[in-house]
Amino acid sequence: MDSYLDILPSEATAVAVKTEGRNFDINFDGISSTGCWVVSKDRFYDYVIVFHETEFGNDIYIGENRGNRPEGTTTRQGKEYPRYRIFIGNLTFKGKTEKNWTSFTLGKSEGYERIYLENTGLGEPKSLEPDSEEAIEGYKKDTKVMVSKRDRKLTEKRKRHDNYTCQACLKQIKVGNKYIIDCHHLEPVHLGARTTHLEDLISLCPTCHRIAHTRVPVYSLDELKQIASDIYI
Repeated sequence: MDSYLDILPSEATAVAVKTEGRNFDINFDGISSTGCWVVSKDRFYDYVIVFHETEFGNDIYIGENRGNRPEGTTTRQGKEYPRYRIFIGNLTFKGKTEKNWTSFTLGKSEGYERIYLENTGLGEPKSLEPDSEEAIEGYKKDTKVMVSKRDRKLTEKRKRHDNYTCQACLKQIKVGNKYIIDCHHLEPVHLGARTTHLEDLISLCPTCHRIAHTRVPVYSLDELKQIASDIYI
């Protein structure tokens, strides 16, 4: 195994992490987890790749991204950043590699022990931005990655169908001539590639959308409605 391109499917994205096994919970029959890493909790990626360094060589695992959960913080240059445990479904052991971490990521890790990667299907490696402040404080690059995996026409149709109104708290927010509304997948996109239909989506305000993703699995629409009714009494 020479690089992550040998295991990451074409047109797919992944977060790859290097670990010596600390907090790496392997469960081939359920949900595995690794780390607690500074990652953007809203960033979308398809897979999780684990580069596990052992005294007997480097073990490589890959599984489906099943979301993150906040656990603690990390201080960098006087600023605190939240850390997230990464959950993995259908974890698979892909074998060992004699390559080191830098070679395995084709030089894209740039000193980071956690890096976003993409297989463009063109035979050329492409890394997504190693996040520091950007993933925590700025949404521009993260949103670009997420939107590329979704049908914009379908999400806009869903918003119009819901009259640009949050289906949880029933609030319609408009600033100037722009509605502030998100389109939420009732079944998160990280559960796997599939054809998305109008009924798979729902319109949520940014607050309710953020609440939906504070749990793994995400809150259902009925649960969000109950939370919203408790908040806006």
